Amino acid sequence: MQKIFRWTFISLTAFIGLLLFVAVICFKPLDKTAYRQTEFYKKELAAIDSIVEMKNPNSDSAVLVGWACVNLLPPFSTPIAIDAHRGGKYFEGVHDSIYVRAFVFKQGNQKIAFISADLLIIPPTVSKLFDTILKQKGFDASNIFFTATHTHTSIGAWYSSYVGEIFAGKYDERVPKFIAAQISKAIIAAEKNCAAAKIGYADFPTSKMVFNRLVTQMAHLPDSLGTVDSMLRIVKIEKENGERASIITFAAHNTVFHENLMKLSADWCGLLMKNLNESGKINFSSFSAGAVGSHGPFEFSKGQETEAKYMADGISKIVLQNFDSIKTDFVYHMHMVHLPLYLREPNLRVTENIVVRPWLFKKLFGDENSFINTFQIGNVFFAGMPCDYSGELVAEMDSAANRKNLNLVVTSFNGGYIGYITHSKRYLLNTYETKTMGWFGDRNGDYMNEVVMKILSKQN
Repeated sequence: MQKIFRWTFISLTAFIGLLLFVAVICFKPLDKTAYRQTEFYKKELAAIDSIVEMKNPNSDSAVLVGWACVNLLPPFSTPIAIDAHRGGKYFEGVHDSIYVRAFVFKQGNQKIAFISADLLIIPPTVSKLFDTILKQKGFDASNIFFTATHTHTSIGAWYSSYVGEIFAGKYDERVPKFIAAQISKAIIAAEKNCAAAKIGYADFPTSKMVFNRLVTQMAHLPDSLGTVDSMLRIVKIEKENGERASIITFAAHNTVFHENLMKLSADWCGLLMKNLNESGKINFSSFSAGAVGSHGPFEFSKGQETEAKYMADGISKIVLQNFDSIKTDFVYHMHMVHLPLYLREPNLRVTENIVVRPWLFKKLFGDENSFINTFQIGNVFFAGMPCDYSGELVAEMDSAANRKNLNLVVTSFNGGYIGYITHSKRYLLNTYETKTMGWFGDRNGDYMNEVVMKILSKQN
């Protein structure tokens, strides 16, 4: 009996020791160091200091603009992203077409491409290909401003990590190459039809089109207790030949067809763009996800088709009622910044104060460089974020832009991806956005706002 007890004790001790060993090598305390006291913050300041002050040139040459659209349907099937609830099944057809839409802005020898793709995100496996594939045409990561519509019902199979395959399905190396090829075609086609164009901007409040889903899902509190970025932002472009285009952003998630549809779809914003293109007022429409990190589409109906129509019709009505009144003029200044974004080590929380160690995070999620892009065209200032960026964070940057007489347009999914960036007052909430997808610790919203505002301070 004593022998059995001894062996039981030894086995239990060994098992507990193994658990402690695994815990030590896999987990660590949450890093609560204030970001302004970190080395990554010092590196970021140095990177910002290296940006040349962006003075308006004394140029008589107005910016030229061209645009083009290329279909994103591959000649092979893929899983659907998001795949988490679809079991790795491949798409079974097309509900509505998915596209890449490109604008090219040119002034003298300078040119900048603006991309929106009907994808969940612009995958890092795609964006980093542009360091080489369009180099001879004068485009690379430094002058391509990436955005996505954030549809949850587009092609997947574009990222090879364990978590990447949960979101996008089993990796297929053909997919990033195909997406990059279609983006390249769109950029080249857009550049070919560049012409002198006038550009204008306006934003309009909306009602019952978006809500703060982070607050309502966690605390069952009324929407008024959470900040909502309800503004519809429109960049209007008019060529001298009368053709007109729009770049539209909005903060409501593009998730009406989230998990049940097994056909490809651009979701409600695809229907929006169809409405606008068939209106007779706009020749070419593009949509980009705004600060969607805590915002969902207002639920008018449980029926997916009805809900998609409600969102598309509501937004298109505002656009079409106001489009003619948006004043435009020739623009003589444009500039893009492609800035590395340095972060603390990953801090994926297991409990409120315990996180997964960086080596394990990188094993599960992958390890990609991140960056912030900004693009100024006239008095419009785009800030492109590598994440689902929260609409609760926009007001501070918006005020800073207004002080420079600029109109801020925040977009998400710029070709890098670091999860959800939410307001610091939400960080300890036990929600999908803040815990499961809050990968790099607290105060990143404050930090990234500060980075953008320091870039803004370089504007003259």
